[in-house]
Amino acid sequence: MRGHYRSLFVLAGLAVVAAYWHYRTPEPTVLSFRLGQSFEEVARNSTYPVMERSNLPADDPGGGQFGETWVTEPAVIIRFADPQHGFTLPPTNFAALGFDHNVAATLSTSPMLKKLPFDEAIAVLENLQNQFKAGGWEPYKGDDSDWFDLTPEGKKRLYARMFEPGYAQEASLRIPKRYGMTFRLKCAEGCWTREPPYKFLIDVGVGVDTQGWDPEHEPFPEP
Repeated sequence: MRGHYRSLFVLAGLAVVAAYWHYRTPEPTVLSFRLGQSFEEVARNSTYPVMERSNLPADDPGGGQFGETWVTEPAVIIRFADPQHGFTLPPTNFAALGFDHNVAATLSTSPMLKKLPFDEAIAVLENLQNQFKAGGWEPYKGDDSDWFDLTPEGKKRLYARMFEPGYAQEASLRIPKRYGMTFRLKCAEGCWTREPPYKFLIDVGVGVDTQGWDPEHEPFPEP
């Protein structure tokens, strides 16, 4: 009988270990890029398996060397590797890094692993906003953008905005003549029906700032 119980105990322990390995979030890998870097540079500088998770620009049948690197599984840290204006995003399970003429041209991502309650999403938003400010990004005054107001009163207004049509608030940020960014908080669950739980996502989209820069006749901006 004692041996029987010992066997049951061992099997139970193995089941716990198997469940842990099945449900745990894998250790993050890093997708490191800067707009204007070649596909090969991005692959070389990243621990994320870029070659295996991409539509290769070199295989573009149209000859424009368009391609895409996809992130569809947890957990990937995206690093914008500009020495002056760079930032590091929290782990994500979704991103699309686009290439044009074999160089990195656009990024779209939600830098979080799941939809979050408002207070938790705001903590992520504040961390990102502080990074962007430190990197010299500035709101684009051409569309009346401004930083998110994260004072106590500002958070109350922002929360109320999530329940109004559009169910989102965004800021356009830029490094003049170099980079542009869409920085957005949006309601992803419940707000339009007023049925809790209410969950939120952050979107970050990065591309070239074309205000005052002619991409047809000027080289890609260098850091």
